[in-house]
Amino acid sequence: MLNVSVFCIFASYLVAFGFELTRLRGQGWLARTLTLGFATAGLLAHTLYLLARASAENLPPLLSSSHDWLLVLAWLLMVLYLVLTIVDSQLAVGIISFPLIIGLVATSWLLPETSARSWDPLRSWAMLHASSLVLGTAAVLVGFVISLLFLWQNERLKQGAIAKRSLSLPSLEQLARLNLWAISTAVPLLSVGVLSGIILTNWTSENVWIDPVVLGGTIGWALICGLLTWQLSRTRTPGRKVAVATAWSSGLLLLAYVGLQVLTSAAGVSSVHGAKPVKNAPRTAPDPTKAAAEEGQK
Repeated sequence: MLNVSVFCIFASYLVAFGFELTRLRGQGWLARTLTLGFATAGLLAHTLYLLARASAENLPPLLSSSHDWLLVLAWLLMVLYLVLTIVDSQLAVGIISFPLIIGLVATSWLLPETSARSWDPLRSWAMLHASSLVLGTAAVLVGFVISLLFLWQNERLKQGAIAKRSLSLPSLEQLARLNLWAISTAVPLLSVGVLSGIILTNWTSENVWIDPVVLGGTIGWALICGLLTWQLSRTRTPGRKVAVATAWSSGLLLLAYVGLQVLTSAAGVSSVHGAKPVKNAPRTAPDPTKAAAEEGQK
């Protein structure tokens, strides 16, 4: 039943993307209406699915599994797409954002729906860790989309092929500013996610730094931090060079967070972010009431 729901989400977004592509040929209000209709229907199914998952697992979607974590990320991007499209009907963000959203939904389908971890004693830290990472990754995805839009707009300007009717893009200056804001937002959020993850490792008995997902994500975080430092220190760096650097670093981070989760799950490699059980169970925080009861029995 849940898999059918994921397929419905995937199909709705795929059809919406198909209608979005027709806008490249100058199809006007009808294509836009159909795109928004299928995207909204998909978002509704998406929301109901996440609520059902949270109820079934008795956990927030961010903590239940990597499957749900990716769906939350796709949900955030779809909400952002709908808001931007409703505010400016001529903005062509769907051409770039729909493939990312569809890819995230399809990838979640490949991941197990259960998690090997139980963070009940440390739920606050785990929630901070998961929410910071998902919001930071969403900001990275936004930066990735903006960088691709920048490169697209740059080519259109070079070739003099600016759309005459349906599609429009922000100016290169606006895209450059938005790109900087996206990366500036992603860095502190990802930093909080990494630091809270380090705190959580104190309650595990295995060495998480050999975990491929943790290692890859940390390298990706370092790349994003380096990108922001480079952008802030070189005020006259050509916009195209910044866009290319953003696309590469964001793509590597997404590959680390999303791709490695799929690969470790498929290969059966143990990971703290996967569903495969680890050899050493996490140490739970001491329960003071239980300790007091045991002391009284003695």
